[in-house]
Amino acid sequence: MNLALAFGVGVCFGALLQRVGASRHELILGTLRLRDLTILKFLLLAIGVAAVGTGVLAAFGQAHFAIKPAYVAGVLLGGLVFGVGFALSGYCPGTCLVASAEGRRDAWFTVAGGFLGALVYTLAFPALKPLLVDRWNLGPVTLGQVLHLSPAVPGVVVGLVLIAVALVLPRTPGARSPTAAQLGEAGEGVALGQKA
Repeated sequence: MNLALAFGVGVCFGALLQRVGASRHELILGTLRLRDLTILKFLLLAIGVAAVGTGVLAAFGQAHFAIKPAYVAGVLLGGLVFGVGFALSGYCPGTCLVASAEGRRDAWFTVAGGFLGALVYTLAFPALKPLLVDRWNLGPVTLGQVLHLSPAVPGVVVGLVLIAVALVLPRTPGARSPTAAQLGEAGEGVALGQKA
């Protein structure tokens, strides 16, 4: 049942990614260059809604967390590998799966690279564990524990902040809205064209 639910949620999220255009290379590059924030706004909104929902469920005892340990070295290296891979391929794990389902061949290579990377990491894990996992391991720490709060409170607060940021962010930063004078000139141009 849990696997079926996870599969259904994954399919819905993939459909939303496809609908918002997150599999389009130009939108992904626009996000990385901070020129088109459509995908960023969608992700912030999705994470915010999920955080609020999880926080509310936690408040009623319906959410059960399995917190993974925060091992700093592994997270930093993983973030670096993820960022370089994202910049080189133009896809993240979710968007490359959506794009590959659309038949985009460049995404197929990204998916293959992801599987290859996972295989190499799995095989190398015993040797890497002392360096990446055991060193600088802070344990399963959460924001709620640090602030001595219920897990529900940070989830709802952070979720609401992310939702607010998603709603306030412009879709295309730096794009100026037309002034009243420019709108008037455009209207006069249309009127002259109609008379001609």
